[in-house]
Amino acid sequence: MIRKLFQCAVVLAAVLLVAACGGSDDADRPPTITTYATGLTSPRGLAFGPDGRLYVAEAGTGGTLAPTGTADCPTNINIYSPYTAGYSGRVVRVLADGTNQTVADKLPSMTDAYGGNYGPTDVAFIGNTLYVLIEMGGCSHGLPEEYPAILRVNPDGSTTSVAKLNAWLAANPPHFIKDTDPATTDLEPGGVFHSMIAVGNFLYVVETNRGLLLKVDPATGSIQKLYDMSIDNAEHNPIVMAHDGDKFHVGTFGEDGGPAELAVFGADFAGYTMPFASLHPIVGLAWQRGRLYAVEIFPHDQAWTPDNANLVVFDPATGKRKVLASKFASLPNGLVAGPDGALYTSQLTISSSARDGSVLRIVP
Repeated sequence: MIRKLFQCAVVLAAVLLVAACGGSDDADRPPTITTYATGLTSPRGLAFGPDGRLYVAEAGTGGTLAPTGTADCPTNINIYSPYTAGYSGRVVRVLADGTNQTVADKLPSMTDAYGGNYGPTDVAFIGNTLYVLIEMGGCSHGLPEEYPAILRVNPDGSTTSVAKLNAWLAANPPHFIKDTDPATTDLEPGGVFHSMIAVGNFLYVVETNRGLLLKVDPATGSIQKLYDMSIDNAEHNPIVMAHDGDKFHVGTFGEDGGPAELAVFGADFAGYTMPFASLHPIVGLAWQRGRLYAVEIFPHDQAWTPDNANLVVFDPATGKRKVLASKFASLPNGLVAGPDGALYTSQLTISSSARDGSVLRIVP
């Protein structure tokens, strides 16, 4: 044991000496991970605004509203029923001193039978305009039928709907649906629109439950289907997207405990390749200085285990996956690159408790 410790000490000293002399790649050093913001309730997607501040979507804690139980507003729709709902979601801005400033509140929020919260799930900027994505909704969730949707956040904190995603989905069902029995299915009638990024003047939205990738023009409300990942009669559950040049990278959650994927689409979304050695459910993707970083929420064979997330990086040339930090976060979601060169992710995004979520700052 003493010999082993001595050997490790020698190796560490050598690494530090090389780093001090400037001969080591930054990628060989472990990342520095600190807490950037606290007091958040089910924090989800993040984005930096034109003011250089970090904006975070909070899913909230639902409320006391419930489905009516009628034929057109059923109480039990899937294995996560019944839902309750309210308007406890919000979007916050993290100030320089780490405090949270509410940008928009009283946003739709709902809770499933197991205590999981859903509502505001991602944010994105086009110019100076902030948009927030409402993940789920509908009467069967205790909310009006106009949700899920994309909302524009106005300067006074009010919101305006710019795209009714549930109506579009009703008119454009996916190619494949595996199970529709309320007693066994996880199918959501209005879909699960989990993440969103801005590219140019458009918003690109990932719908996880049905496997759809969409392009939304918030100026007109038009919605275009880019790709249906269920076209091969399988569930892939895409959950997050990143953009680089003429390529779009999409991380999936995997199906029924199977391995996840990291798919690469061209700008035309005609099809995808999978050149990366992916395996675990990817809930965050971000490019930083020519490298593709990802957050894996947990190992694919240890579903929903807390304190079990990985921070990894993929080599664009070889597709090789490298773990930079294991067990570094608990049930994280989202990953964005900040203007300071650091990466940011939310954690405790699935919680029945208020204000126990946080944002981590990662210097890779």
